[in-house]
Amino acid sequence: MVRITFWHRHQLILEKSGYLLRAKYRKGYDPADGDLDENTATHPRAAIMDAVRISDGSHVILKTVSFRDHPDEVNLCILFSEKLARDPRNHCVQILEVLRSPLDPDIHIIVMPQLRRFDDLPFDTVGEFVDAFRQIFEGVEIMHKHRVAHGDLTLQNLMLDASDLFPFGFHPVNTRRDLTFHHYAKYITRTECWPRYYVIDLGMSRRYSKHKAPCEISTPVSFPFVHLLPERKGTVSRLFNPFPVDVFHLGHILRKEFHVYEHRPLAFLRPLVDSMLSEDAALRPTMSEVVQTFGELCRGLSPSHLRLPGSPGIDTLCHRVRQKLRAFKHIPPIPYSEFAPKPPLIDAQLRPYYTSLY
Repeated sequence: MVRITFWHRHQLILEKSGYLLRAKYRKGYDPADGDLDENTATHPRAAIMDAVRISDGSHVILKTVSFRDHPDEVNLCILFSEKLARDPRNHCVQILEVLRSPLDPDIHIIVMPQLRRFDDLPFDTVGEFVDAFRQIFEGVEIMHKHRVAHGDLTLQNLMLDASDLFPFGFHPVNTRRDLTFHHYAKYITRTECWPRYYVIDLGMSRRYSKHKAPCEISTPVSFPFVHLLPERKGTVSRLFNPFPVDVFHLGHILRKEFHVYEHRPLAFLRPLVDSMLSEDAALRPTMSEVVQTFGELCRGLSPSHLRLPGSPGIDTLCHRVRQKLRAFKHIPPIPYSEFAPKPPLIDAQLRPYYTSLY
């Protein structure tokens, strides 16, 4: 009810600002006139709402941010959306606009493009998988370069722009359905459009001073993988460097969610994942070292390896025929020059800053 009340109260305000909520959130809407599925389709997080930008009809996502609870989030969003917008390695979601609630001075409303969880669809090939993680690793690397630790790198905060992947769109809540909610949404493979991937939700992110060692105090609260992270084990509060925590979170995603130890086509990543999950935070690689090692491992893959299934359980006859046809048509398994060597963003001399307490 809190969710409904907030967006109902702001519906006309948002419309005057150029954003139209779905019909069920508008004044005078009668549920009897709507579809049952549509009437019950609500976002699981009260802070999130979908809308249409009136000026061009594009679908956007609105997110409420409490300045009291997350004082840095809006400023960090602006940093990556404006000052670093032209950097191709920047994969933080681009903020379209920040609105202030006239009803509550503590609340900002961030307007973002409509994205989709990056793992909603299986990776058809190893090439699709490594393209996704190349972008994600680069995105976190540039955050660290600017001394910003994300602090909440979970699957829910890794997204992709699905505008080409789903050419006819998809429902903003039940993303497997089309915009009418009556049919399954039609999609193509990543190889046919090579989507761009994004890191979202800077609510737990923080920017640290370059003149002082970055540190936080671990407490037994609900952090990502808190039961596994060495820095946050136990009930005694301890100081820790937040940058190796981001590295650990990404390594855990690769091991737990994408089964790099079990799925043989991804076994080449095991040495990297082992280092990212080191018990000793000082021995984990920096994000620049992750990007460099990842690139070296991927440059050694053959085209045939890059066409292997990127996710478990999709090694079917249909998949093999599709890959044979792509090879015959000379369709590249990854974008050209994707893993060409690049200079690291983080200087090796700064390694202690990103890995240790000093």
